[in-house]
Amino acid sequence: MHDNLKIIIIVIAVAFILLMIGVLLLASVLRRARHNSTYRKLDALRREYRLRLQQACGADAAYDRAEALRAEPGTLAWRAVEELLLGQTKEGPCGAELQALFRRLGYTAYYEKQLANRNIVVKAAAIDKLGWMEAEESLPRLLPLLDDKNPEILAVTIRALSRIRLNEGLVAIVERLPALLGRSLVTRKAMETALLNFGEQAVACLAEYHSRDTDPWIMSCVLETLSHLPPDTRSAVIALEHLGSPNAEVRSKALKVLGRLGSSIFVCFPEYVLPLLEDPVWFVRLQAIKTLKEVAGKTAARPIGKLLFDANWRVRSEAAQALSQLGDCAVDVFLDALRTSDVYAKESICEEIQKTHCIDALIEGLDHRDEAMRSKSRDILRIMRGLRFFAPLAEFLEGNGSERIKNEVRRLLETEAAA
Repeated sequence: MHDNLKIIIIVIAVAFILLMIGVLLLASVLRRARHNSTYRKLDALRREYRLRLQQACGADAAYDRAEALRAEPGTLAWRAVEELLLGQTKEGPCGAELQALFRRLGYTAYYEKQLANRNIVVKAAAIDKLGWMEAEESLPRLLPLLDDKNPEILAVTIRALSRIRLNEGLVAIVERLPALLGRSLVTRKAMETALLNFGEQAVACLAEYHSRDTDPWIMSCVLETLSHLPPDTRSAVIALEHLGSPNAEVRSKALKVLGRLGSSIFVCFPEYVLPLLEDPVWFVRLQAIKTLKEVAGKTAARPIGKLLFDANWRVRSEAAQALSQLGDCAVDVFLDALRTSDVYAKESICEEIQKTHCIDALIEGLDHRDEAMRSKSRDILRIMRGLRFFAPLAEFLEGNGSERIKNEVRRLLETEAAA
């Protein structure tokens, strides 16, 4: 009797599980069918309203375009019109009227009401929509949200303000930099992206702000943003002021700004950058290499060459890579470095030459039109071969390169093998 009861309980449990699985499958099928039906209706409405929009935009100026697109809030037609208008560009037939259409059709007011919603998802979606609609009249309602404690709301508000691109929004973001940078990584990234969206506007605002805050963390973020904005003399002035900062991160970011500007702003950059090649912090030296290469060009080869012997492998690698990009002027630097008596240093340089593919240029240099360059390339490859860095030479022989260069490589390998 006891065993029969166990069997009955097991059968009931299995039946219940099967029933629940069936219910879930049925619910999934019904939900998919409902969604398919909704999407079909939405596609049909998009086609209908797209045709209406084309006709409305082609009509004369007196035609009421808003009436041709009006729909009840929350309906599928409302959603279709919204998606259709958001897909338009300012260069389109009705581009100049997009903001007015959103306002007249009630979308701006509809989403402004949802800013008071306690549901974070609904509220964030409303902020995002107002940003995409570039609703300038919604700015007074969006600015207070920059003080919201929720990182998601804060981040989406910053993005919305950057799409609206009004100077009041930019100033409000910059004035809250300490708070925004300290909230979360999401907020920080949103802020940096937003400032980039403002473009040249942001340069002027950051130039005015930078003297008000001496916090190294804030200043490094300001300089990082300036390094991605369009070149400007104000950015150069700010960067030059912070090259001597006691904070290594700030020095590095200041160098990055100058490297972004290149030699297009001031011709006196190299003399400011050169001392930082000897900075005690390795990532500052690394950034100094990148910047000097941009602002000084070929004249930077000798100073950069000294860092081929740097204690940090990243700096050595960057120096070798920078030299390889400077072209023929780097050959003399590599040759002088490889003629030193320090075997460890020479092996390190060979490794960097090989890793940065500078060796490819040296092999091609065996067929250079200038005899002096051919000789120097040959000497460097001979030293590398003597230090057992011959794998790239062997690989070149197996490839489809120039036969004339291959013959030079064969002679080089045979001579070294005999020696």
